[in-house]
Amino acid sequence: MKAAGANVDYFDERPSNSFFVKALIRINRNLIATYINKYHNKIIEAVKSIKYDYIFFIKAESFSENNLEKLLSCHRNAKSIIYYWDSIANNPNAHNLINKFDYSFSFDSNDCEKEGINFLPLFYFNEYKEVADVQDSFIYDLMFVGTTHSDRYPLIKSIVSQVTNLGGNCYTYFFFQGKIMFYRYKLLHKSFRKESIKDFKFKPLTKSQLMNLYKISKIIIDIQHPRQTGLTLRCFEALGSKRKLITTNANIVKYDFYNPSNILLIDRHSPHITEDFFNTQFQDLENVIYDKYSITSWLSHIFEIVDGNKTTNHYELLDGRRHHI
Repeated sequence: MKAAGANVDYFDERPSNSFFVKALIRINRNLIATYINKYHNKIIEAVKSIKYDYIFFIKAESFSENNLEKLLSCHRNAKSIIYYWDSIANNPNAHNLINKFDYSFSFDSNDCEKEGINFLPLFYFNEYKEVADVQDSFIYDLMFVGTTHSDRYPLIKSIVSQVTNLGGNCYTYFFFQGKIMFYRYKLLHKSFRKESIKDFKFKPLTKSQLMNLYKISKIIIDIQHPRQTGLTLRCFEALGSKRKLITTNANIVKYDFYNPSNILLIDRHSPHITEDFFNTQFQDLENVIYDKYSITSWLSHIFEIVDGNKTTNHYELLDGRRHHI
């Protein structure tokens, strides 16, 4: 936004990014409502005299309906926007707020149909274009970096085993938000009973560390949450960096960048890695596709709709479904 010439004030909607605060917000924000509301009221008070053109929320997982109304009442001339980059099924607070905004967007086409909101897929950061220029420094044939949840761990272990048997070299980085989560999984999930804490990480990689891994990796793994139908950020990072992708998300075949030579769709209950996919190179796409899914295009699309400069949605899926604009 700043690069586009805007003056921007940014606030994290969460009063803390500690594991406990994030977990309690996800479970039930009312458990720490006093703490959250105190933080939000400080923000509302600090900005109430500023004349904004836009109030832009991402997810709004912790904001109460009352505090949102209080904030928006201080900025009646501003256009209010929200973007959901997580499925509404994973955000209990969403239904309290979604109708409070002038414009609502989601990365999940199913949520868009249910709620009558704008469909807008995620994006890749422009830095991944630099990764795309590196095509001759592969160390890893397969790379996974992500949070450990649902059935991800045993599924990726199965994929890694297959690739290793094909002669490939794999890199995995299984992240937990805290050691408590690891022991919880060890207690509740049979697939974790024999696993060692040494095989998991408790500190996320930085963006630069992740990008360096992309530079030396040929294929990226994407295992979305079972309750999620929208494409994750990993899908677009793979696109922007011109890396092949293995994913369990069947919706990917509806997107205009889908190419079976570049993207292998697998069954999460019975994953199978084909030798042809493993051995072939990424097939380049038209430049218009790469431009369309950059963060610059993503941001422009939102504000063109909000400002009335765009009347059609060029992010329709290939199954012909149209989404509310």
